[in-house]
Amino acid sequence: MSGTDIPAFTPADLAAVAGRWGLDPELVDRLGPAIDRMRDVYGRVRNLATEGRAPEPPPVAVTRVPRGPDNPYGAWLHRIDDPGLPGNGPLAGRTVTVKESIAVRGVPMTLGSRLMAGFVPGSDSVVVGRVRDAGGVVVGTSVCEDLCYSGSSFTSAHGPVGNPWDPRRSAGGSSSGAAVLVATGQADYGIGTDHGGSVRNPAAWCGVFGLKPTYGIIDYDGAMPTERTLDHIGVLTRNAADLVAFLEATATPPPGGEHESYTGGYAREIAGLRAGILAEGFGWPGRSDPRLDGEVREAARALERLGLTVSEVSVPLHRYGRDIHLPISIEGGLTTVFESRLQGNNHFGPYHPNFGETFGQALVSRPQDIPAGGVLALVGATLLRDATHGKVMAYAQQLRLRLREQIDRALREVDLLVLPTVPMPPHPLPADPREAVIDTDLPFEMHDNNCVFNLTGHPALSVPCGFVDGLPVGMLLVGRPGTDARLIRVAAEFEERVFRCPPPPSRHDHHEAPGGLPAARSGR
Repeated sequence: MSGTDIPAFTPADLAAVAGRWGLDPELVDRLGPAIDRMRDVYGRVRNLATEGRAPEPPPVAVTRVPRGPDNPYGAWLHRIDDPGLPGNGPLAGRTVTVKESIAVRGVPMTLGSRLMAGFVPGSDSVVVGRVRDAGGVVVGTSVCEDLCYSGSSFTSAHGPVGNPWDPRRSAGGSSSGAAVLVATGQADYGIGTDHGGSVRNPAAWCGVFGLKPTYGIIDYDGAMPTERTLDHIGVLTRNAADLVAFLEATATPPPGGEHESYTGGYAREIAGLRAGILAEGFGWPGRSDPRLDGEVREAARALERLGLTVSEVSVPLHRYGRDIHLPISIEGGLTTVFESRLQGNNHFGPYHPNFGETFGQALVSRPQDIPAGGVLALVGATLLRDATHGKVMAYAQQLRLRLREQIDRALREVDLLVLPTVPMPPHPLPADPREAVIDTDLPFEMHDNNCVFNLTGHPALSVPCGFVDGLPVGMLLVGRPGTDARLIRVAAEFEERVFRCPPPPSRHDHHEAPGGLPAARSGR
């Protein structure tokens, strides 16, 4: 490749840029030769990076799973025809599904969107590679929301994902399929991403455990970025104790833990820990269901049966977390998703050129395929950033620090916070998904409590704790950074001694997992 492979810029191109930035068109035109020299440099960089590079590995054999008897909730995207034999390690023989916004070598990665149709990553994401190294068996990919721009489960280009407790209702999102496949026993683990609650929302609504770990302990490389300081890899399981093995396999040592293993942290006794019911997590005007709030408060009080003390604490800025999250998320997403073509900038990488090129070409040639939620974020962020010159986003970043300080202060008074994962039970799936995005708050109404801890990076674990109208309720446990294993131990004791969520009503026989592997394991 050479610089000439990048099309020459015409006088009209130069004039368009001058108009976009309000520059002197004559000056921009005279700079044309200098810009051509820059174009040549781009060509040399591309040559240098691609010279001698091995060809991309071929796609692996997969089966696209249509909605039907084998996929009644629309949760599967692809099954891997030959997932391989189980290996050795903490995840030996455990079956794993991966959200389609996380790279699995040779398997189509569409981000729930028409924009990425046909894209196949040539390598595993870091988390998938570590799962394989730990003996886990990656059996397929799960459906997610279109570009992950929804906390519900009705915007995916592949169709809605139904809740296993009531298929007419949302499963939660954007890691919707992952939660359903775990809840229905079709996989031991579902790996997802969590930008504002996208693992914990579906965990709460599907009746499974959903962990957003301490920020940064699971490498995000190979997953679709939205805003790098908010993005987390998360995981869903049916049993709390299974989360420890996943962290041992995939996470770095917990910060501040003097390299204690996650298994070691999990083994510590929890009697004597202090739980704080977070007052501001309850009673959201117009959104909270008081019956759900009651279930969570009752579950929090039941922690006393495990030897914890329970009191009430306050974090005033928690009530404004969703407001603080918005400018950071949409302006960061404008830069990361749209302007830099899913690459982000000003970080040490790694970067994924083919991924960015595919997305960038689609944006240029098929902008009509940008989902309504993506258009909302793109247009809103562009207008608001231009109108405020980024000042409000900067204010939001200042408030973010104050919010974290308030939570850290509360977590000096207590060892963990307790609040509802989401304020309401799962809503009905809308008849017209596009109109629901345009005219309602359905894609975002569930984020009030969860998005706060993407801003602050604290570990947050959704624990099934009861039912409202036959639909699961999630209790959120939040701890200090690095105390992920302690939260898991509290959740496991709660599951063992207070409440164990039963499986959802059976609508399909899942005695055998894909590829003839043993069926996913049930409870302990």
